[in-house]
Amino acid sequence: MGRTIEIPRETWAVYFDNLTRRALSEPVRIEVENRDIGDQELTRRLPLVGIDLETKGSEAGDIEVTVGDERRELLHHIDDAVRVYLKVDDEGNIDCLEIEDRDNGKTLLFFEGSGVPAQFQQGSPGFEASAPSP
Repeated sequence: MGRTIEIPRETWAVYFDNLTRRALSEPVRIEVENRDIGDQELTRRLPLVGIDLETKGSEAGDIEVTVGDERRELLHHIDDAVRVYLKVDDEGNIDCLEIEDRDNGKTLLFFEGSGVPAQFQQGSPGFEASAPSP
């Protein structure tokens, strides 16, 4: 059945840093849902390099997702992110990271590897120690 958890904005930077460390090199698929360009798959099964939140300057609040290997690298920039959700499967692993932007577009990162545990920073508002097992 799984569940969806919203990541509080004030914890995005820390959560993305922790997630990048845990999921480094995990294969991901990136899809974009946008009313202007329609739904598109940007890439599939490329290893995660990093998820970064811009915290300063005119791009504060933007998120960059980088995937790639020695043959190809893709940097996907999300302007004005407003919400971030985790979709967690029944085993407590991340199925998808969903990022919504101010223009009602969505970027979906599907983790296609052996499973990335949906662990959370203990003590952060709105977070649990880990996603429960069935």
